[in-house]
Amino acid sequence: MNTDATMIDLTPADLPRIKELEDTVWFEVLPGGTPADLADDLDFRHARAMERPGPPLPGEDASGPTPLVGIYGAFDMQVTVPGPVGGLRVLPMDGLTWVGVHPDARRRGVLTRMMRDHLHRIHDRGECAVAGLHASEPAIYGRFGYGSASLDVKLTLGRGTTLTAPEELGARADAVRTHMVTLPTAEGTAALHAAHLACADGALGTVTRPDAQATTWFRDMPKARGSKEPRRLMLAQVDDEVTGYALFRRESRWEDGVSQGEVSVAELAARDHASLLALARRLLDLDLTTKVTFWNRSVDDPLLWWAGGPRAAGMKASDALWLRLVDVPRALAERGYAGPLDVVLEVTDEFCPWNAGRWRVRADASGAATVEATQDGPDVVAPVAALGAAYLGGRTLVSQVPTLGVREVTPGALGKLSRAMRADTEPVGAIGF
Repeated sequence: MNTDATMIDLTPADLPRIKELEDTVWFEVLPGGTPADLADDLDFRHARAMERPGPPLPGEDASGPTPLVGIYGAFDMQVTVPGPVGGLRVLPMDGLTWVGVHPDARRRGVLTRMMRDHLHRIHDRGECAVAGLHASEPAIYGRFGYGSASLDVKLTLGRGTTLTAPEELGARADAVRTHMVTLPTAEGTAALHAAHLACADGALGTVTRPDAQATTWFRDMPKARGSKEPRRLMLAQVDDEVTGYALFRRESRWEDGVSQGEVSVAELAARDHASLLALARRLLDLDLTTKVTFWNRSVDDPLLWWAGGPRAAGMKASDALWLRLVDVPRALAERGYAGPLDVVLEVTDEFCPWNAGRWRVRADASGAATVEATQDGPDVVAPVAALGAAYLGGRTLVSQVPTLGVREVTPGALGKLSRAMRADTEPVGAIGF
């Protein structure tokens, strides 16, 4: 790869070569899939790629389009972060996706060039102060300033598992009505998106889908789906108000004439604990099933403890959302803090140099903050990745002294900043994108 490679904006006309690159990078070929099927999976306002320079190579069609050697896309999303004392706040977030580099172009600076292009474009647009992603390989994105900010906790429960909750909460759950809808339909997709957004402001770390992709996100591909059923939506209602939802799918299995069906719950969210309990109980009591897997939970999730704790729930955890502060002063001012604060924070950021420098972070008793550039000496020095990791209030800055090199200059200042950024609960695992 030479420096003459061209970065371009993608359009629907590029779908054939997009599919060729994606199939080569991920080797997860969708049965029966065509280039046109990818049109709904990209937001072409934010889709960019790198064209390979030079003439066709031996074995290639000389009359075909110029091959792509790198690609990325992004969605206009939202993320729920700590707000002022005791509250939460929903902020815009750029969700990076579709990142791929052709096997022939690895180790030649393609990914670095695309990541720089992506982050600088976010900054230039000024639409959001934070960017997020799911890392296919966790060793990659720390070097671009992303920090692992939340965990995806997977729970595996047997059918009929008893969920033990306080008696009063259980009584309220009994009054919650639930019903199932088959997806995708216009009505079902609209109900799903409305519930998805309504539940977001009550769960730290929640990432929400963009409105523009709400009707296409869960397209049904029968050939690729195979023997699995279409996705199902379960809605919870109190009076006439939708108070929670579950997005799930069952897979039929039989062994020696005995049903061994499995349920995979991709999303489960509710506006109150009673609705969450009612949905979970219903999902654990579906006929012809023996196992239920819940994705995107958290380490202090009520469901985990209703089921009896990590061992009883077969708990497994992996990294979920990685966050990157693209505009440090704005990002730190837009989140809330657990109490009053006044520290000078020195940020190191080689990839986005406008973030590098010293910032005075002040928060009042309510947790509302202001952030201003300053020439005063630093109290704390931190790489930008550490701020991304701590942004949701789960991972502390203190814990990142030995891992990401956070450094205290003024005695006691790091602990104050770390505690002020801490949230009351752990962030939930973010939806896939």
